[in-house]
Amino acid sequence: MNAEYLHALDELNNWISNNKAIIETTSFGKKKTEEVIFNIQSVSNQDIEIIKELTNNCLPDSYYYFLQEIGVGAFFIGEHSSKFELYNAEQLEKYNTLIKKEIEEEDEITKEHYFMIGSHCSMGDWMGFCTSKSDLVNFDVYCH
Repeated sequence: MNAEYLHALDELNNWISNNKAIIETTSFGKKKTEEVIFNIQSVSNQDIEIIKELTNNCLPDSYYYFLQEIGVGAFFIGEHSSKFELYNAEQLEKYNTLIKKEIEEEDEITKEHYFMIGSHCSMGDWMGFCTSKSDLVNFDVYCH
């Protein structure tokens, strides 16, 4: 893991510790400032091992490190909802069983294998990894 990633985790950890971050965005030429909060649960070493087992330990080390250092839950909760949520071990098992069933019921056959770790809340899309890819760049947001 590179220094930039570790620095980003430190900054996120500070925001979570303070349960507040000020986010500035620009949309359609208008600047907007929003105060967001977090609802994060830490992940025990035992749960990390359960998650590694659920994922066949095939996800990037940076994901497991993120869980260990930051945790799971709702991130960047604003006025209407959180921006994204990361699943705990129980949710990972539940939602990935559901996703696998949905993929099997599709008319289109896929040879790719996926493991979803959370959801992007603005549109309800899954966030996760294509585990059939061998390269490290295999994280994406997948339309539902």
